[in-house]
Amino acid sequence: MTAPSRRLPPPRDHRIDFYRGVALLMIFVNHVPGVLWEHFTSRNFGFSDSAELFVFLAGVSCALAYGRNFLERSGLVASIRAFRRAGVLYLNHIALTMIVASLYAFAALATGDGRYLMQLGFGYFLSRPVDTLAGIATLGHQFAYLNILPMYAVLLLMLPAMLAVVRRVGLPGLLAASAALWLACGLWRFNLPNHPNPGGWQFNPFAWQLIFAIGLATGLAKAGGAALVAYSRPLYLACLAYLAVSFVFVSCSLWGWENALPLPGFLRGFDKTYVSLPRLLHVLALIYVFAHAPAHSPLQRIGRENPFALLGRHSLPVFAVGTVLSLLFQLLRLNREPSLAFDTGLIVLGLGVHFALALFLDWWRAVNAPTQPALAVPERPQEKVGAGARA
Repeated sequence: MTAPSRRLPPPRDHRIDFYRGVALLMIFVNHVPGVLWEHFTSRNFGFSDSAELFVFLAGVSCALAYGRNFLERSGLVASIRAFRRAGVLYLNHIALTMIVASLYAFAALATGDGRYLMQLGFGYFLSRPVDTLAGIATLGHQFAYLNILPMYAVLLLMLPAMLAVVRRVGLPGLLAASAALWLACGLWRFNLPNHPNPGGWQFNPFAWQLIFAIGLATGLAKAGGAALVAYSRPLYLACLAYLAVSFVFVSCSLWGWENALPLPGFLRGFDKTYVSLPRLLHVLALIYVFAHAPAHSPLQRIGRENPFALLGRHSLPVFAVGTVLSLLFQLLRLNREPSLAFDTGLIVLGLGVHFALALFLDWWRAVNAPTQPALAVPERPQEKVGAGARA
């Protein structure tokens, strides 16, 4: 009698880690506004930026980490693991908020310059401290540049419902439901509220869930050995054309021309909060072009040792340290005249810390990896010698 065979997990696709590492570095550079090097990140070449790519890859990763377990084994266990991860993101966000607040408060005390306390939305701490602390705890008050993790945590809380839709009506049903929610969100402008400041979240999770759901569907299709959208030469060329048009549009600063289109604002504009249609189409075209790059392209042969893949394997700690560094660098640049040498030094230092941290974490993971004990070979009984011995 043989034991039932268990399908082996697919080999790790290091391209996911590679693009996630690239997105992390671009987020870091973009979070130090005013430096020359921010002009070379993806947001200067099209309608979307690294945040859309990061959320898409988060969906792919969640499909591989939780989706298969939910659909094939225990939905309850997979849901609890997703909720636990959301809790980890929440704690990281609170820790980052307190660290950054302490840095800027220390700078204000050390220099006597109150302008440090007017950055990133700290002003509410001075005018309404109790309400602001309550808002931080409930994620209603998010400092500038510290609003990605709250959105990601909410998406993880939504993940079991998304997977339940997949189990019920399949991937097309998930994408249809997600697109309907995104469309309703854009038309009726509903969002999670801020507190105590007015308005809603910078990254509206009801809109951004569509990019996450597309990533989730892509990852589930990949786990099943298929592509969510197969290669098509006309579609590939259409994606390249759209990327070229968006590059010309951004490079030539043609902002405002889109207002002539007789469409609702979020279907023709470039709003990031509600993931406007041009931004959505841009990131999807970008993903399709890179996912179906020619087989001989280096982008199809990303190995484990690739330095960007190294960063992507440790995305949360790398993102957290990069966030603290970028806001510390904003602090150091606040009262200085622009300097290419100084800014370059900061960026190089930050990149070095990113890679050093990832190398350490990779080494530490290897050191603590459970070792497979050697299989004990049972001793064979000593053969009897003699005429009466039997084999």
